[in-house]
Amino acid sequence: MIQRTLAAALVAACAVWTSAHAAPSTQQLAGTMLREMGQTTAITLGSGPRVVDVFFDPNCPYCHELYEDLQPWVGKQGLQLRWIPVAVLTPSSEGKAAAMLQATDPRNALAHNESDYDENPRAGSGGGLVPVAHIATVTRDELARNVKVLHAAGVYFAFPMMVWRDRSGQAQMFLGAPRDAAQLEKLLATVR
Repeated sequence: MIQRTLAAALVAACAVWTSAHAAPSTQQLAGTMLREMGQTTAITLGSGPRVVDVFFDPNCPYCHELYEDLQPWVGKQGLQLRWIPVAVLTPSSEGKAAAMLQATDPRNALAHNESDYDENPRAGSGGGLVPVAHIATVTRDELARNVKVLHAAGVYFAFPMMVWRDRSGQAQMFLGAPRDAAQLEKLLATVR
């Protein structure tokens, strides 16, 4: 169900292209995003040459599910996960995303947001971080650039979104959380 909804979002994004142009493929959209990835601000978990960029909203339940599912993979077989916060789903998303980026240890803040997901009454529904009261200008700019890279490919509100290069060097994209551990393992096996 979720995959169909997210696939429909991708089809809708492709529909904005005029009839004079062929609709871009998923690989073309992913390639556009990967070329712009240097403009994003991410929270990196793990280290190694195999990189997966994950666009997420701090209040997205499917992003939370993916975060939990990916934890055993962090750093495994040289896997680096770059979590790129965007703030689009709820009014508190921006304050929570800013709380992560402005934290002394953004990795710890991301972990806190996910470990307390829907558990912290002070944070409201969704991620467990309390939104910051003041968002620094530099942080607003970072969040705006993250969304701009997301929009550069014509994709707007489909989360989580994973983007990576496969073993043959082709850009790949996956929308939503994989349906099970086997699908996630198969997907991660393709990462270069």
